[in-house]
Amino acid sequence: DDLVANFDIPKMQTVPADGQATVVTVDEQDVPAVYEYHAVPKIDPAVFLLAKVTDYGKYNLLPGLANIFYQDTYVGQTFVNPQTVADTLLISLGRDEQITIKRVQPKDFTERRKTFNSSIRETYAYEIAVKNNKSIPIQLEILDQIPVSKQKEIEVNLEEKDGAEYNETFGKLKWKIQVPANQSKRLHFTYSIRYPKDKVVQ
Repeated sequence: DDLVANFDIPKMQTVPADGQATVVTVDEQDVPAVYEYHAVPKIDPAVFLLAKVTDYGKYNLLPGLANIFYQDTYVGQTFVNPQTVADTLLISLGRDEQITIKRVQPKDFTERRKTFNSSIRETYAYEIAVKNNKSIPIQLEILDQIPVSKQKEIEVNLEEKDGAEYNETFGKLKWKIQVPANQSKRLHFTYSIRYPKDKVVQ
């Protein structure tokens, strides 16, 4: 692989000697991308549109800030880092206000705390509600997480995952769902923690 990339500017440019920054177009390329909606409602109750670019090495991209336009509308800036070791370059196109998401504990579910001879078992349930207000269906990836125990005497069990992919090492839950136009979907997950009475678990 080449370690140096040359960029030939196609036409003469006038750069004023006024000490101000000047923007020069070096190259324009059409880059194919796969678009997917992504949300982590535990951290941010918003849905973001991501552009996923594969085989991005051939475009000789440089790391730096990029101005993002979506459907001819400026949506903000993002940092493009083509030096990542991932197979796919992810570019955020910002929030989509036409899709809402929230993560709550259901009102009909109270924290279940049971006491046994030598231990306590607590159960927690959460609901993720998505509403697609767009006139087209969307593909949405949702990430969440349950606690992970590093101590043998503290047990964490996933009781319900509602079709999510589950990574036990990191406690990671991932759903990939289709949400039809102008419709809602709800996801549920439940986990329990069992620990000795003399332990304090937060």
